[in-house]
Amino acid sequence: MTRLLLISAAILLAGGLAPLGCSIISKDVLKEVDRSATLILAQANPPAFTGKKILWGGVILKTDNLENTTEIEVLESELSYGDTSEDGRSRGRFIIEATGFLDPNVYKPSKRITVAGAIKGASTRKIGKMDYTYPVIAPIEMKVYEYVPQPDYPLPWWYDPYYPGPYYPYGPYGPYPGPYPYNPYRYQYPYNYPYATPPPAGN
Repeated sequence: MTRLLLISAAILLAGGLAPLGCSIISKDVLKEVDRSATLILAQANPPAFTGKKILWGGVILKTDNLENTTEIEVLESELSYGDTSEDGRSRGRFIIEATGFLDPNVYKPSKRITVAGAIKGASTRKIGKMDYTYPVIAPIEMKVYEYVPQPDYPLPWWYDPYYPGPYYPYGPYGPYPGPYPYNPYRYQYPYNYPYATPPPAGN
């Protein structure tokens, strides 16, 4: 019982703290960003979004050191838990324009990046022979990191001998004693169906 109470308390504590400290970007900066300002919207109407503060992420494609600035071209991807970039369909590209020198061996291609910053405007450049409009971001805070895929845990999850089990506090039929007699199919699925054992043949 003590073990169960400790586990429950830890889950409640983690759930309560998650909104406060789960992002890799600092809380003060997060208060200023507009998460509704997406890459697609900014790309479609750059003047309407100039000056808005955003939180975007993705995969670094290249880093160019210019005379007074460093430009990082990013293939955008959706942010996941902790505001880190995850694998998935991209909505486009954007450019981070940072003042001064950033080491291209740190901000190198294939690394992931999350940036909070202000939209400066847009820049139209060539990708192959086609014109492409890049939203340009003046960074306020950036984090660069390697992508670590999350493991897939099989269901049902493992539990130790002292844990109540997957049907706690009832049996596999919920609070009822067994198959429901008034069901025309003479079988009531357990309340965690479809992960429960299927009905016996012939019933």
